[in-house]
Amino acid sequence: MYKKILVAYDGSEGSKSALVHALGLAKELNADISALWVRGSLPHYPETIDEIEEEKESADAFVHKITKELLSYSKEYGKDIKGEVKSGHPAKTIVEFARDSKFDLIVLGHRGHSGLWGGFLGHTTDKVSENAHCSVLIVR
Repeated sequence: MYKKILVAYDGSEGSKSALVHALGLAKELNADISALWVRGSLPHYPETIDEIEEEKESADAFVHKITKELLSYSKEYGKDIKGEVKSGHPAKTIVEFARDSKFDLIVLGHRGHSGLWGGFLGHTTDKVSENAHCSVLIVR
């Protein structure tokens, strides 16, 4: 059935639920599992060089935080999780990464950090489910 599972992971409660579901499936099916965080673009018109550096430092700290979370989940569930970080538009990057890396299932939460604006503009989840080459599991 599923041999390569990709979880869209941003540290939100929705993505944590998705990760738990994906870990259960990966264990049951003896599938490989990877977690992908898509980092948004840097500010288009930074006021100073320091602003760009602060953004990079913040992103690096966040990557460290989610890496620790993934390691904790990996130990708890007894399943290795490969962590991935890419930059770009979240939905597009998830779909392209899943296709290029030949994942056969994408798992994501129904809502991440997008909050209210995500509800108005369309969620990453909606865009991924409409454009993915493979099955998509949306976890509530």
